[in-house]
Amino acid sequence: MARTIALVLVLALAACGPRTAAGRVEAGPQFWRPSTTKDAWRIAGTLETRRVRSGLVSRPEHEVFITVNGQVAMHGAMPRDRTVEFAGRAEGSAVGAICTPRMVAQATLQVTCIVMVAYERATSLSFTAGTTPPG
Repeated sequence: MARTIALVLVLALAACGPRTAAGRVEAGPQFWRPSTTKDAWRIAGTLETRRVRSGLVSRPEHEVFITVNGQVAMHGAMPRDRTVEFAGRAEGSAVGAICTPRMVAQATLQVTCIVMVAYERATSLSFTAGTTPPG
């Protein structure tokens, strides 16, 4: 009986701790000019966080979207514990990104994405998902 009460108390305390809030955070747009054109590209992105139920508690899941001139060029799941690479196409060119997560606090995730166009570094984008709902 005592073990059951202790388990319930531990689960209750875990559920009351800080949690990464669901929502969408944006990286400020960056402008990059390819050498083959006169027009600058607007590169931006969002990090979307949703809470997924897992038994008695919920856990965060993150997804990165990177846009070029307002069109999604790359997107995919963003784990909290490892670097991921994305690839896509935009404006007729191959684009890629290397996104690295970093837990800056117990429930705050910071993601930095280095965006490349045709294997040339174009810009970097930063996102921070934390305990305060965005917006």
